[in-house]
Amino acid sequence: MSRTLGLRIAAGLAILAGLGGTAAAKTTWVSVKDLAGGPAVCLETGGERLDYTLVGDAAAVHCSVQGPRRLKLTSRYLFAADDSSRVAYAMIVQLDGREVLRKGFTGTVAANFDRCDADGRVGTLRRSYLDLPAGKHDLTIRAECEGMGSVAIRLFRQVKRQRDHWVAFAPEHYGEIRHLQFANGNESAYYHFDADTPLGLTVSGPTTLRVATRLDFDHLMNGGQTYALQVAIDGTVWRTFHFDSDRLASALYVERPDILPGERKELTIAVPRGRHAVEIRCVRPETCGVAALIHLPLSDLER
Repeated sequence: MSRTLGLRIAAGLAILAGLGGTAAAKTTWVSVKDLAGGPAVCLETGGERLDYTLVGDAAAVHCSVQGPRRLKLTSRYLFAADDSSRVAYAMIVQLDGREVLRKGFTGTVAANFDRCDADGRVGTLRRSYLDLPAGKHDLTIRAECEGMGSVAIRLFRQVKRQRDHWVAFAPEHYGEIRHLQFANGNESAYYHFDADTPLGLTVSGPTTLRVATRLDFDHLMNGGQTYALQVAIDGTVWRTFHFDSDRLASALYVERPDILPGERKELTIAVPRGRHAVEIRCVRPETCGVAALIHLPLSDLER
């Protein structure tokens, strides 16, 4: 039997195994995109770039949202050069012209957030919630600040979805298969790749890939190690993920007992609509080796 045929059979068995469960409802938050009236600003953390909207007392933000629904408003204070390290501000929300929320916050400097293309301190995340009655409603969002800076916001609507089953997905390109065996006897098949032989797969979106990764350790390595994985979609770099890992002493690779697996570190890839080639490459350290296990929602395979 060819390797490709064997992998497709394994993927099919994984799908059938996932059919036995019962999907349960889950609550999630979806970003409201059609905010009008405020300029966009990009903030980043750990290599991830997030789009926010600037809002102020004179520069209000408007949108229309269908109820009944719960909304989550997140905000971060963007410090001006002359601001202190603590600045008070208030978020004000009007629903159909009537004020329904006024909540005060204190913006303090976040250690792990920066502006994408400019200097300046970014505040910690603050949240407020609003329950909408039935029907379509117009929202107006403003901010009042004691300092000279501004406020960046994101608005989310709550939705309830059926909880999906996640099934294993076999990549098309990789270095080798490694079977990870734990002390209790359980075993999982991982796909190994490195800087010269990246992990590659073709998938139809929109969908989400969950990729569990384990860095290679040898028996002489002590302490934690860092590694970086670069994800490209259709040949264009989408994002680079950075991890810190310790070796896992309670498991071994059946085919390579000289290599110890690292702790499980997971990354998530948002695949856009259409058919796309996804590649995952280890870019740091220079000679790194990584084993991966890929899952995606069963419902996305059944489209």
